[in-house]
Amino acid sequence: MYHEEFVYNGFTGSNLAVDGAARITSTGLIELTNDTARVKGHAIYPSPLRFRHSPDGMVQSFSVSFVFGILSSFGDIRGHGFAFFISPSEDFTEAFPIQFLGLFNSLNNGSSYNHIIAIEFDTIQNIEFADIDNNHVGIDINSLNSLKSHTAGFYSNGKNGTFINLPLIGSGPIQTWVEYDGNTTQINVTLAPLAMGKPAKPLLSSTFNLSTVLKEKSYIGFSSSTGLSTGHHCVLGWSFGMNGPAPLIDYTKLPKLPHLGPRSPSKLLEIILPIASAVLVLAIGTTAVILVMRHLRYKEVNEDWEVEYGPHRFTYKDLFHATRGFNSRNLIGIGGFGRVYKGIIRTSKTEVAVKRVLYNSEQGIKQFVAEVVSMGHLQHNNIVKLFGYCRRKGELLLVYDYMENGSLEKYLYGEEGRTTLDWGQRFKIIKGIASGLLYLHEEWDKVVIHRDVKPSNVLLDKEMNGRLGDFGLARLYDHGTDPQTTHAVGTIGYLAPELVQRGKATTLTDVFTFGIFILEVTCGRKPMTEDNQGHQVMLVDWVIQNWHSDSLLDTVDIKLQSNYDINEACLALKLGLLCSHPFPDARPNVRQILQYLDGDVPLPDLLPAHFSFHMLTLMQNEGWFGSSAVSLYPSPSMPGMVRLSFLLKLLFSLALSLVSSTTDTGKDQFVYSGFSRSILDLDGAATITPDGVLELTNHTVHIKGHAFYPSPWLLRKSPGGMVQSFSVSFVFGMVPIYSDKCTDGMTFLISPTKDFSGAQASQYLGLLNKTIDGHKSNHIFAVELDSSQNTEFGDIDDNHIGIDIYSLTSTKSNTAGFYDDRNNGIFKNLSLVSHKEMQLWVDYNGETTQINVTLAPLRLTKPSRPLLSTTYNLSTVLEDQSYIGFSASTGPINSLYCVLGWSLGVNRPAPLIDIAKLPKLPHVGPKSRSKLLEIILPIATAIFIFLVGTTVILFVRRRMKYAEINEDWEAEFGPHRFSYKDLFHATDGFKNKNLLGLGGFGKVYRGLLSASKLEVAVKRVSHESQQGMKEFVAEIVSIGRLRHRNLVQLLGYCRRKGELLLVYEYMSNGSLDKYLHCEEDKPTLNWAQRFQIIKGVASGLFYLHERWEKVVLHRDIKASNVLLDSEMNGRLGDFGLARLYDHGTDPQTTHVVTCGQRPINNHADDSSQILIDWVVEHWHEGLLTYTLDRRLQCNYNSDEVNLALNLALLCAHPFCNARPSMRQVIQYLNSEIPLPELIPTNISYTVLGLMQNEGFDQYASLPSTVGSSGMTSSLSSGR
Repeated sequence: MYHEEFVYNGFTGSNLAVDGAARITSTGLIELTNDTARVKGHAIYPSPLRFRHSPDGMVQSFSVSFVFGILSSFGDIRGHGFAFFISPSEDFTEAFPIQFLGLFNSLNNGSSYNHIIAIEFDTIQNIEFADIDNNHVGIDINSLNSLKSHTAGFYSNGKNGTFINLPLIGSGPIQTWVEYDGNTTQINVTLAPLAMGKPAKPLLSSTFNLSTVLKEKSYIGFSSSTGLSTGHHCVLGWSFGMNGPAPLIDYTKLPKLPHLGPRSPSKLLEIILPIASAVLVLAIGTTAVILVMRHLRYKEVNEDWEVEYGPHRFTYKDLFHATRGFNSRNLIGIGGFGRVYKGIIRTSKTEVAVKRVLYNSEQGIKQFVAEVVSMGHLQHNNIVKLFGYCRRKGELLLVYDYMENGSLEKYLYGEEGRTTLDWGQRFKIIKGIASGLLYLHEEWDKVVIHRDVKPSNVLLDKEMNGRLGDFGLARLYDHGTDPQTTHAVGTIGYLAPELVQRGKATTLTDVFTFGIFILEVTCGRKPMTEDNQGHQVMLVDWVIQNWHSDSLLDTVDIKLQSNYDINEACLALKLGLLCSHPFPDARPNVRQILQYLDGDVPLPDLLPAHFSFHMLTLMQNEGWFGSSAVSLYPSPSMPGMVRLSFLLKLLFSLALSLVSSTTDTGKDQFVYSGFSRSILDLDGAATITPDGVLELTNHTVHIKGHAFYPSPWLLRKSPGGMVQSFSVSFVFGMVPIYSDKCTDGMTFLISPTKDFSGAQASQYLGLLNKTIDGHKSNHIFAVELDSSQNTEFGDIDDNHIGIDIYSLTSTKSNTAGFYDDRNNGIFKNLSLVSHKEMQLWVDYNGETTQINVTLAPLRLTKPSRPLLSTTYNLSTVLEDQSYIGFSASTGPINSLYCVLGWSLGVNRPAPLIDIAKLPKLPHVGPKSRSKLLEIILPIATAIFIFLVGTTVILFVRRRMKYAEINEDWEAEFGPHRFSYKDLFHATDGFKNKNLLGLGGFGKVYRGLLSASKLEVAVKRVSHESQQGMKEFVAEIVSIGRLRHRNLVQLLGYCRRKGELLLVYEYMSNGSLDKYLHCEEDKPTLNWAQRFQIIKGVASGLFYLHERWEKVVLHRDIKASNVLLDSEMNGRLGDFGLARLYDHGTDPQTTHVVTCGQRPINNHADDSSQILIDWVVEHWHEGLLTYTLDRRLQCNYNSDEVNLALNLALLCAHPFCNARPSMRQVIQYLNSEIPLPELIPTNISYTVLGLMQNEGFDQYASLPSTVGSSGMTSSLSSGR
């Protein structure tokens, strides 16, 4: 029996025959291929081995073992594999690389004359060879279509024999055993990681008589190849045994696999890097990760304009955690501009609603600005409170008070699980919203026009009080200015006619929407509905129609089942009609509305008209009535004329819009400057991105994609005629994922079908397959843009353009480039795979049958000389009806083939593509490593250590200088928090020249905020005293959330260790007492200014007592606590002693306030005179006006003076039940109700006060005709 064996524990000094790219390295391993593309390499035992005893004998048993490794410079990028083979020849010069593994070519693959057996280790899936995957082992007989194959791996030797996958690339050294039994003709192939030992169960086992394949003498060896993707295929050891087992390979003597990838760092870097790493981990890991990454994760946007406004700013982190990461389970609705989430602020346990608005649209940012400016300052029982906000790049977040009962709309329209509202609740909500609108229109320091009053924007709190929300359309303007706007915004059905006609928003447009709101709440119907005939019915018209038919109450919501107050329902219906009157001058203002609802003033008579409000609106818009018309008179001839005119104008404008929006280009051309909203037929991996890029492939290997114009083109004038001239232009780009490599390419094509399901990917470009390539029945014309060289198709290189007819073997091709007209027509190469846009023109002349293909970089004019020019009669190729489009495919490297623009013209040039409108090519793949960083890093490490230390020291010192204190209780309140640094610079370091005065608890400084240029007053309070802390807490809680035109605004605060700082709005004219008690030669206030101040302070107190969500007792109303702004308006300030309590609770106090004593005048004889008694004394004598300030010099309104003095006496009455409420005070001052008659008494107010304190209430001589407000207040007056 013939025996022969050998073993190589490494290949140093061996005499193996190598060719192609193969070599034996200095370390002793066989490197079959390297990083060169499209090469092959072979390593062959130098002499042939006798596999038969005789030429006709049976092939003997043999056993082979070898250790190999496959490496890639680009991770798992593959190319293409290697094989152990037995062959009658050592000459493989005719073999192809790439998928043929250097063994066969396209002609002899599968031929029985090869007499070759091979074990392939394939790392690329080739569909033409029916590969099962891109990581398999196969037994090949004369062909690369494996006899049997299996995913690479091994079976464990345990009881279950579990299969374990083994990646061929990157798994390190792998040992393989190939065994053939000559008796049983069984072939076994076994794999395992090196040094593991041979598994008992082979990976592959097949029976095949090799006597029918192998020659008597044959060579054994290894073959490998690369394609466009490269790889290192290495053999470390090898043994062979004939008629016996292969000798064992000594693992300890094997060479090491080489390391691929970036070069090893320099010795200096190796020394410094460990030290630098420790510093970087400590410095960057702690500082950068904790500070920078934390900052970036919750990064926000803050602009100068936000500084002057006062809402509390939340951190994004707090809102993120409050809403559980904006979890969909916390989603409570979708508003006009974004989603709304329920959340719980962790620090205060407050339930909030967080509205998340996208920042991209101009509409979104306008809403945000409007809401922050308006709602951030608004405080009212019937207005949804804006706690604060947050701004990030790309999104806006508004934090509202959470209304647990949701919107009114859900109750009106019977959402399942919700009971309907009874009449009492509805009427209460109507009055509440009216109260809120009054605050917006008249009681705040700016007029706020809501513009969108409707049930979905009215939220219900836990007590079912209505609160007006969604100020996304709010617009602010100063009192007395003209509120012109440029857009009619709001909700259809609620828009006032003048707003639609002229785009002018006023308080009366809000009244209109409120009128519709009243009707909707009362009737339980939407503003616009459809009747049984499908006609649109407006709610206002429907109510008027029923009123005209004396059935007004039939419009009340049937769900109330007649359980309502008839008078209130009639009032609501008629008031709704009056408010929604089409003529603005006929509508009441909100103050009048409240008086009607409260029954203080009777509703004026309103008669139903024969015209619908809808028709009256049209008539007004057409100019039938003047804007001041109030009364409506029926005219039977008018409605028809109006409707006809309106319809004719509508149809005319619609026709114009249709004409202007349609462009008829005919069926001889089209142009796409980007593919957004285009209609193309796509299949496979093809997709159109949101920005309009046509991506034919994606990041997947071995896929194809197609995009076609949706309808076929008739390229012949008649069936069987000649193909007409046509011109095509398109802009494309090839985006590599790894380095500069792309596989395989793309084509522009004309085909009789859009069905390419049978086409293969990879080198077939999604057009053809191995069977039909070259068949004339294809009827395909294509221009290929090939980024991979395939020798089977005769490709000239891996960067070429080719004209393909029937086949991927190009009729003519050329390396990609252009002839530059700017440089005398010199040819310049272009790299197709460059991540740069290029433009291609394909022109066919139907008369001369000439095909021209021209390429150029984008924005370069079409070169005069084409890249390719050939003559071919396409009438012999194309069908009568053909589809045009693109095809692309990837091979072993995932690549992106994109089309950005496309145009075609038949019998005319292709239309110009608008380059300015083209989308950008996407950027993919890893970022290139900075060479500069590799050079500088060693030097920068030492500098970095020094800078980090210095920066930390400076940062700590700077932080200590401006250190602040922030406690949990502050989170639930809303004023803006200023940094101490800003306040320090605003007041020039709190210099004495900026000292305005000494307050009750600290010094007050004038300041100018650098960011907003806003003048402020900064009150600096000592932190040590308990008294100072109590004042601070009281002011933060009260002033920080109060907003009224007659209250001094607290813009914000700051807290440091040892001191508190309050930032107020600066009042340029100082306090009132400086004007009242000034020296004789100083200017004083005239009567009109004084009366305006009295009314203003009364309005502020009314807000504190009844309009805010809590009752606020000021306790220290005096002239020194009233500040005057630039327009001499009085503003009530100094809330240091304010105490808050909920509405309806008992406002008991525990301290006697010293500054609440009545003013006393000291005379020269040491006697004293109380101001109230002095005034009462003159009143008793009929000389009340003698008490008036003599500096007015009789320049005053006597009625107003008498009203003021009498009202002052009434308010200062010693018996609390005789005093009016602030609501009544306002009505007296506005002359809305007469002041009750007061009878002077001989007993002084001082004595009366003492009598009351002693229990003698029955001696009160002033009649108690004024209703009590039911609450206690400490009010004092200054003289």
